[in-house]
Formats: sequence, C-alpha cells, structure tokens
Amino acid sequence: MAATLMLGGCAGGSSFWNTSDTDLGGPDRKIRVPVTKASMPSSVQPYPRIEGTLQCIRRTGVLRGKTFVVGPFADSTGKINAVAVGATGNFIPQGGSSSYVTDALTKAGGQVVSTYFGTPTKAVPSQYAVNGIFNSLDFGTLAQADVRVSGIGPTLELGWAQLSLSIQLDEVATRVNRQMSMIQRPVRYTQLGATSGAIFNNSLVTGSANVQNQERLQLEALNGPIALGIADVIMKEFPRARQECLEKIADLLIKDDYQSDNPQSLATAAITGLY
Repeated sequence: MAATLMLGGCAGGSSFWNTSDTDLGGPDRKIRVPVTKASMPSSVQPYPRIEGTLQCIRRTGVLRGKTFVVGPFADSTGKINAVAVGATGNFIPQGGSSSYVTDALTKAGGQVVSTYFGTPTKAVPSQYAVNGIFNSLDFGTLAQADVRVSGIGPTLELGWAQLSLSIQLDEVATRVNRQMSMIQRPVRYTQLGATSGAIFNNSLVTGSANVQNQERLQLEALNGPIALGIADVIMKEFPRARQECLEKIADLLIKDDYQSDNPQSLATAAITGLY
C-alpha cells in the first residue's frame, strides 16, 4: 500500500514539471525553475497612453528587422541621498534604468542588444545605439506653514523634485546623433498635520500628527518618462510611426518640433496627470 501511494505521488508530482523544450533546468528539460510572480501596482507601470503608443509603433512595423544597442543609463545629476529612510546613497538608479529602454524598444517591435553586463562575445549587426542620461535633479518647496492659536494649529508643507533625462538615438557605426528627446518629470510631496502645545484640565498636552503623500522618485519618475523618450525618438526617426501614432501623446511633446518632416530639436515633456 505504501509503495502504491509513493508511486502515485510521483506520478501526480510529474504533472507539475515543466517539460517544454525551451525551458531551462538541465539536459532532461524536466526541472522547473520556480519564479515568484509579484505584480506591480498599476500606478507604476508605463502610463496607458505611452504604452498604447509603443503598441501603435509596433503595428506600423517600422522597427521590424531593426536592432538597437543599449548600454548603461548614466547619472550626471551629482545628487546624493543620505537622509531618506532606506537611502542607498543616490536618489536615482545607477545605470540600471537601461532596462526600461530595453522594455520600451521591445514593445515597439525592435530587437535589442544589451551591453549593460559587457560587450557581446558575438557581434550582432545593429543599426542604432540608444543612450540615456539623467541630466538634472532639483528640489524645492512650494509652501510651508505652521499656524497655532492657543498652542493648537495645523501644519502644511508642499514640496517637489524635478528630474530631467535625455534619450539619444545614434548611428552605431559612426556615433552620429540622429534624434534626441529631453523629458522632465516633477515628483510631488505633500504633508498635512496638526500640532498641540496647550493645557487641558491643568495638563500640558503636546504632540503632532502628520499625513504625507510622496510620489516615488526611484520608479514612478523613470518608468513612463523613459518609455515616452523612446517613443519620441522613434517617431522622429520614422515618419510613418509619427503619422500614425503621434496623436496619442502629442500634447506631451513640443508641437513645433513635429511640424518639420525631419525634426531634430529637443522635445520637452512634463509628465503630469497620466495615472
């Protein structure tokens, strides 16, 4: 009976194995590699309008057979974060944002050669190189108030961070710049609260309570804006994509930049209200 149960368990367990010829795990291709599926919140995915534009570009087929070389995403802001909870020393990722470039190009229908982990051992014919740079990061305070009457009152603080990044589309062989896009993304910070420093029934009551809301600079300021920059340079380089897909995000880009048949100037967009 025990042997029967053991054999039955093995037979039942084999149904969970992944036997696809394309799966990893060993020569027998029957060892599954467990991967935890962790869904991201919808607010930090590429914004729906930009995502739709990338899909539109894919349908035009302008990137069919085109290969892009993508390297590290450079940080030239020079800003260090040493005070925030969980800070790693920098406000924005160091180079890893190139994964967003790869994701956007793939969704748009292109083939990507990644050089983030080094030069490929086998040369792949490529037409374009895509580089990204975080150009500037500025901080400011819109308003700040602490009003108390008889020791009790509200507090208010409104702040912001402004990040700018650029996407460059170059020829691989010559490094001649073909197109460029400059994107700006504001990140907002809001804090509301109340303080107390009053006497109630001969007892001094002191304290404060705050509620704050801060957009995440590390992810929300990068995912969509980088994808927008990729869509921008592709539509500049390929007129057919510009003609069929620009309408979806035209209000995010400089309209005068697209009046020419061969736009070359920077396109600046402030990404707001796209959630």
